[in-house]
Amino acid sequence: MRIAQISKADAFGGGASRVAEELTGLLNRNGTFAEHWCSWSGNGYGNQKKPLYGRYQRPVRRAHTLLRKLGFPELIPFELAILLRKSRIWDYDLIHFHDLSSAISPQTLWYLSRYRPVLWTLHDCSAFTGGCLYPMDCTKFRRNCGRCPQIGEWPIDCWFDFTGLTHSLKRRLAKTGRVVTLTPSRWMSDTAFSSGIYQYKPLVVNNGIDTDIFRPRDRGEVRARLGLPPEAPMVLLSAGNFFDERKGTRFALEALRGVSDLGIHLLVVGNMDDRSREHLNGFAYHEAGYVGDPARLAEHYAAADAFVFCSLADNQPLVVLETMAAGTPLIGFATGGIPELVLQDQTGFLVPQRDIQALVAALRHAFTGDRLKRWGENARQRAVEKYSHARFLASHMALYEQVLRGEFDIWRRGGPGTRP
Repeated sequence: MRIAQISKADAFGGGASRVAEELTGLLNRNGTFAEHWCSWSGNGYGNQKKPLYGRYQRPVRRAHTLLRKLGFPELIPFELAILLRKSRIWDYDLIHFHDLSSAISPQTLWYLSRYRPVLWTLHDCSAFTGGCLYPMDCTKFRRNCGRCPQIGEWPIDCWFDFTGLTHSLKRRLAKTGRVVTLTPSRWMSDTAFSSGIYQYKPLVVNNGIDTDIFRPRDRGEVRARLGLPPEAPMVLLSAGNFFDERKGTRFALEALRGVSDLGIHLLVVGNMDDRSREHLNGFAYHEAGYVGDPARLAEHYAAADAFVFCSLADNQPLVVLETMAAGTPLIGFATGGIPELVLQDQTGFLVPQRDIQALVAALRHAFTGDRLKRWGENARQRAVEKYSHARFLASHMALYEQVLRGEFDIWRRGGPGTRP
């Protein structure tokens, strides 16, 4: 079995690209040949990692940017011509795509699926919208996109609104029925199916994380090593972007101000600037900055008593799985696929979105008695049982074998074609 994983970037490009990179590594360590093709890399290319645009990386990326600004993101499949000429694309038995936004055209999937089995993991909603990653309160994706309320925001930061055209092209791809669609969460599968562009619900294959790296550690030792107060109740915050409404950081900070009497110390992981720091006035906090090394990141996760996460739109965030594996329970909003991960009052506690009073009550509930310790132990157990790399790999291998045996409708109807 020879497999191509294709994504926007390597692990430096975010969660979806990281999934593609880690899956490639797991497949190869399991004895299955796999290569990862990405449009850009944060740490170079190698035996398993290949440049999707070849030596044309700069002009192709500029062209994608220009098309996006004009309102035609991913309209022209630049990468397809390069794949057909310079790569060994026909040497693969199966091609698995991940994140496409700003880098890869759905037209590429449409063409390749005529000759090889193609899978596409939907890490966000852009596969069935006019381009936005998450439609938030908008429901136009269930009919026809257009007059998009998110025009101007990446990845549809364009001058003209052609989201209706983009949406129709994605409907065209879905109607071929040739691409096997996957999602990490049931929520994403249900949302995709509600768009009306898929004949069947996408298959659910959960994300996975390295539960050997992300594991509980002696909290006292870790805090001493990181220079953190040894006894203070500590909450982990992911800095991300304090000013991105979808990230919901302002809700977390508002609720934490409501429990200031608990003496909570904040551990903030991620890049920050002076404007972000202004939002932390009045808090006792430790600024960890960007932590790229997974082992060191795992130490920070394990140092906290709880993780407060108030995202307003998310699929199956890797950070939630990692903190669970580190034995740090989540307190936050019941968003997207997160309720599938967090068992209420067993591995953490979730409240309705934007309900600050409920979040304040949840924090007080969590920091009473030994709940956090119990939740953390349960969260670790759940992560190991359901979201380990071993299970992640086994799920994908089983699916790949099913696809290659022709157990999906499109391949039963005559199978893939031959190389043109």
